Amino acid sequence: MLFKASPMLLSTGAAPMRRTLFAPALLTTLIAPACTTRGTMDLPDTGGLDGGPDAASIRFDTGPLPDSGAPLEDTLIYAHSPNTLYSFSAMTNTVTEIGRFMDMDGTFADDMVDLAVDAAGNVVTSSRDALYSVNVETGVVTQIGAFDVAMGEQFYALTFLAPGELGANETLIGATNMGVYYEIDPTDASVRRLGSYPDGWLSSGDLVSVEGATYATIRHMDDTVDTLAQITFDAAGHSTIRVIGPIRGGGMDFTQIFGLGYWGRSVYGFSNSGQLIEIDRTTGAGHLATTMTGTDRFWGAGVTTRAPVLL
Repeated sequence: MLFKASPMLLSTGAAPMRRTLFAPALLTTLIAPACTTRGTMDLPDTGGLDGGPDAASIRFDTGPLPDSGAPLEDTLIYAHSPNTLYSFSAMTNTVTEIGRFMDMDGTFADDMVDLAVDAAGNVVTSSRDALYSVNVETGVVTQIGAFDVAMGEQFYALTFLAPGELGANETLIGATNMGVYYEIDPTDASVRRLGSYPDGWLSSGDLVSVEGATYATIRHMDDTVDTLAQITFDAAGHSTIRVIGPIRGGGMDFTQIFGLGYWGRSVYGFSNSGQLIEIDRTTGAGHLATTMTGTDRFWGAGVTTRAPVLL
């Protein structure tokens, strides 16, 4: 099981300034293995829960997505390291540092474990025990509420589900390090358990939902490579997980993809070693876009549920 480790706090000066970090280019350099910690709790690798009536079913097939008709321009994917917020434009191939996560009183915020974006572009993040709203211009966070989950559980994978994925309205969900996923109330952080991943499968990193599809990076407990999957929900919140394929390409097996975004025809992965990976939504094949992202580790990412989806 993968955990996010708490980094040393870095001092900052005045209000953070945005700076463009890179224009991605295809790199062929092999990347050293990433740190295998994420969070502060040393939990055993249980392989998730033991199945039961709320466990997800699993099937292997593929299918097309609808064209969302959303504009390609002005759609940003947000990503973050433990302590800093970034934005990525797939239209211009640039990553911009927004700023250090800070509390309203000007002190350093807790490390953030993941991130989600709603249709209007509002961003929320999760620390190891609470949900926050984020000012995407400055990185300042405001606590919404504390999570009421079992001791040791942390939300590693957050996303707003697009309308129609689980009910008529957008729904914030999160998967924990124990392989359990919940509906989360974005107004007070209260939770409702929905289910768990199938036996033998863990949440390796993140979820992302756009019109017509919800994707996840999962990992089989007997393997190290991350796998792209698609999740569908019924009205009660029970899910079917469709395995698409292992995320590998160019002689590399991609692991610890802790953040996911979407744009156009591709899923974008942000890894715990600072990689930006373009992922084929139909096969799971991965293409290393760059490691020059301005950080040596990403812990989360997200995009509006209205991100452009192209056929």
